[in-house]
Amino acid sequence: MSILNLIRPELLNTPNYIPGGEDAAHRLHANELPWSPIELLDIDLNFYPKFALQKQLQENLASRFGVATDQLVLTRGSDDGIDLITRLFLTAGQDALMQFSPTFPMYAFYVRLQQAELIQCNLEQADNFDVSLEKITQSWQPNCKVIMFCSPNNPTANLVDLDLIAKVCQLYDGRSLIVVDEAYIEFAQTQSVTTLIPQYENLVVLRTLSKASGLAGLRLGCILAQAHIIQAFSKIIAPYSISSVAIDLASKALDRDEWFSSAIKSIQTYRDNLINELQTYSIFEKIYPSETNFILAKTAFAKELTARCRKESIEIRDFPPHSLLHDHLRITVGTEQQNQLLLSTLSSFINNESGFKNAENLIY
Repeated sequence: MSILNLIRPELLNTPNYIPGGEDAAHRLHANELPWSPIELLDIDLNFYPKFALQKQLQENLASRFGVATDQLVLTRGSDDGIDLITRLFLTAGQDALMQFSPTFPMYAFYVRLQQAELIQCNLEQADNFDVSLEKITQSWQPNCKVIMFCSPNNPTANLVDLDLIAKVCQLYDGRSLIVVDEAYIEFAQTQSVTTLIPQYENLVVLRTLSKASGLAGLRLGCILAQAHIIQAFSKIIAPYSISSVAIDLASKALDRDEWFSSAIKSIQTYRDNLINELQTYSIFEKIYPSETNFILAKTAFAKELTARCRKESIEIRDFPPHSLLHDHLRITVGTEQQNQLLLSTLSSFINNESGFKNAENLIY
């Protein structure tokens, strides 16, 4: 059975909207003003975005991610891709999405918006937050239309095994869409799951320019899948959803390949150095390995450390009391100067907080 059978039929049969007339010298068809109050980067902001320029950006990204142009569609960041998946595949009050908690909270957010069911397949700290095929099969239900992986996972920073994803695609062929959110994949030393797209019709991959590409402010991402699945997504994407400014700036930025490779290598080096330093502080029970640009650390002083860092204008992430990670921190890797300021603040906390009678013993 084709994965298309899982798509809401009233959406699958909707015709695509394709804008026209954008190359005309005199645009008298789209109810635009003939002028703009400002000029920016030689972009005519009074006109809707040109489809041809968006297509060029799609071709650029497709080449970058190793897929065909018709296997990719642009989105407004990864969040938009998650939203599109839930709207296309999940019928309210009927279908379900499985996620592996702790994970990115926006999966649950869009499932709730769609009024669908959320299946929680919790990761175990004792297993280093690994996903197992056994747990997936135990949690799966017949109404589970989407299985959502995050690899590397946010906030646990670990990868999902590529072979496991392939097995899940095979096992649930025609029954569930398998989505892999690869927002942080550039920071990992591993092969992207996009290599599996030609083999599995039910595989969808999310990518973003918000993390390793340093373009979070542009809100650009994409959905990758086999061409006929991309066509289905195109049916529910509003025209002109990507701004002319975002298209232009992203196209210019993506020409700087050396900048991207240098930035990623720097973050990987800073990450490894920061992990080594954090491991010398016994206020941390565990520093987890990371395949991302952030580090997960277990500590009984999560709230106190967050408050102390905030006094120094450093924001790190703690988790609510009901979370599986209530005694953990997520720390983004910054510049060398930012990382040193963080370490200095942690040392100050150890040396000055009441309750540490033997402060010198807390740093090995």
